[in-house]
Amino acid sequence: MQVEMDVDWAAEALKQQRSKIRWLWIPVALLSGLALALGNFNVGWGLLVLGLATLWAVLGTIGYSLLEGLYVIGSGLRGYGPDYRAVGLFSYYKNRKTLLANVVGYVVLLAVGIVFPGRVEDPELGSLLLGALQCVVSGLPLDFANLFIARRWGDSPSMRKALALWLPAVAVALLAHWLLMDLLSYWHPTLVFPANWWAGPVMTFGFLFLMIGLHHSTLRWQHRLAQANQRADEADTARRLAEAKLAVLQAQIEPHFLYNTLATVQYLLKGEPGAADFLLTQLIRYLRLAMPSMRQFSSTLGREFELTDAYLQIARLRMGGRLSVDLDLSTELEAIEFPPLVLQTLAENAIKHGVEPKTGPVRLIVNARRSGAELIVSVQDDGVGLGGAPTHGSGTGLQNIRGRLQAIYGERARLSIAGLPQGGVLASVSIPLDKTQD
Repeated sequence: MQVEMDVDWAAEALKQQRSKIRWLWIPVALLSGLALALGNFNVGWGLLVLGLATLWAVLGTIGYSLLEGLYVIGSGLRGYGPDYRAVGLFSYYKNRKTLLANVVGYVVLLAVGIVFPGRVEDPELGSLLLGALQCVVSGLPLDFANLFIARRWGDSPSMRKALALWLPAVAVALLAHWLLMDLLSYWHPTLVFPANWWAGPVMTFGFLFLMIGLHHSTLRWQHRLAQANQRADEADTARRLAEAKLAVLQAQIEPHFLYNTLATVQYLLKGEPGAADFLLTQLIRYLRLAMPSMRQFSSTLGREFELTDAYLQIARLRMGGRLSVDLDLSTELEAIEFPPLVLQTLAENAIKHGVEPKTGPVRLIVNARRSGAELIVSVQDDGVGLGGAPTHGSGTGLQNIRGRLQAIYGERARLSIAGLPQGGVLASVSIPLDKTQD
């Protein structure tokens, strides 16, 4: 399902990208064709339309790049977009379509700077058109440097590596600018004004500072996204470790019940085969209920009560009918999420250490209730009480319950074991309802 979603997302993103490219270059092509047609009749109108085409191409390319960057950043923050390494200044120079946009832009600027300045009558307008050539010599060395950086060091080079190529590129751009101005002073002496001499360095350093700012922002975004990605990986690792821990704890609980039950069946087979047959029937019932969820990390309170009832039926038979059981679970609590085998382990401990050692009739009460924002599940017996049994267990079952509750709910869950004044023990588990209802 996730693969299908990724494919659909990629197809939709590609469709949107193509739509944006069309809106960028179709108007440029139409305006350029109109400019060439008008140039044959009126140079001024042709220049005006060509200027609009150039402005559309430049602003559209910059706007498209910025919007794509913001889209990728935003989709990455929402958690379903491209990898954060694809966000940045240099990813622009690894895209063939955007590189083609750069080439077309420089070709248009060259055409404007070479063809039109000598054909206009106004010297100031001609000087302005010569600025197209200055844009070429000011930006082309830095663009070549960016292309080399993107190919050599990828999308996330350090600022030191970028400056190591940007500064020589600036020197080349300044040298090319002075050589261009010397040539233009020779070819078009009436069109070269003092402003043309300093316009090139201003554009070169402006381009440099713009790239430094963009790359610095990119590195900050990438660092933040990398931290978020690391935190997500750490959370996923912690979840996997918790699940592995729960699997180990469950593996320790399951044999504990099965061994006791099978030992009882073995005992009954010696003198009461009918009771042994009934006990095996109850065991089969229990396993049919338990096996589908034994390897799961979550169950429902209704299922756990049903499993516990199957277990207690086995225990009641084993004790010769002197055990009475009372299970109290309201219908509204049946669907609440609850850890598997916790309730059955509490009931098993109550029988083994409290009920069985006591002579005569005994009673076990299993209850679930709400208490504010908590769910409290308890097992109460009227057995011999804490320390009253002649033998003591290892405590593995209770340790496992505490470990599982800690892994699932943290400090918000509690297991308490308390002796009762009238005799017997009350064992209760408290878990937060907000976790169970998510």
